[in-house]
Amino acid sequence: MHTFVIILLTLLVFLVLCLLVFVVWPIIAGLFIPKNLRGEFKNEGAIFADGKAQIGAHRAGAGIAPENTPLAFDICLNTTEFDVQELEFDLHRTKDGKLIILHDGTLDRTTDAAEKFGREGITPADLTYEEIRSLNPGESFVNDKGEMPFKGLRGADIPDSLRVPLLEEIIDKIEAHGEYLYSIDIKDKGERGRKAADELIELINRKGIADRVIVATFNNDITKYLTKKYPKVQRSIGVFEGLLFYFCYAFNFNLQKEELGFKAVQIPANQFKILRPGTERFVRYCHKHGIAVQYWTIDDVKEIKRLSDIGADCIITNVPDKMFNLLYR
Repeated sequence: MHTFVIILLTLLVFLVLCLLVFVVWPIIAGLFIPKNLRGEFKNEGAIFADGKAQIGAHRAGAGIAPENTPLAFDICLNTTEFDVQELEFDLHRTKDGKLIILHDGTLDRTTDAAEKFGREGITPADLTYEEIRSLNPGESFVNDKGEMPFKGLRGADIPDSLRVPLLEEIIDKIEAHGEYLYSIDIKDKGERGRKAADELIELINRKGIADRVIVATFNNDITKYLTKKYPKVQRSIGVFEGLLFYFCYAFNFNLQKEELGFKAVQIPANQFKILRPGTERFVRYCHKHGIAVQYWTIDDVKEIKRLSDIGADCIITNVPDKMFNLLYR
């Protein structure tokens, strides 16, 4: 019994220390800016903002068109109502080895895959590209009027602008309009994710756009793979790296820029309440170390304005039109 109490008290002390180190102190630290962070840190490169935050269209503007579809990209590229500087989208590899733009791990939420193939949980790796092209990615899209304008489209009634696109087709479409930034999130893991990473890096090098692309992933094994095989790739911070970096920020540790394998942090702001990197102190700490700061997914106009004011380089939003009207019009 005595041993049990000691173990319990030790665990309790450990939890309290963790709470103080990773939660309480970072929140307090975010309220003040140390002297060595008060200067201006000028960083070169397209991924750093010059003044107001750059507008990043989340999933190519998921609030204005079916996400990650050619239609969404066309609106962002061709509209006269607003501008975007960055296109954010997600990458999967199909059964026949094609790189497609799609967010979810399954096709259930956005398409009619369950209806067409008679079961739920179908992944991009289960189907060929032609099979995926037969689906309707606008099936569940709801516009700002509460309407579902693409629901029920099947077969030849689905326009090409709505079908799941290939990565290279979208990059060619974007490059034909000008020099935009890209944030490309590799969703696959394991061997499939490594192949996707290889093919993505080859493609962006061949297209000559590597300096405008941020490669991202939530899969730690792919982060390690990118770090080892492509140390010069311009990538976003990994999940485990992010926790360690946040700890370093909290205690204002001086890090060597050349030791950091990432060039950007792409993170939520203060939505999670516990971790709160949406502060001017955090932005300055990143900029001191040559790291760009991009916040996602921010749709509230007051929060967009606040994050731009504290120096965010890019704000990734579902409503780029609203962000443009707020900051640039």
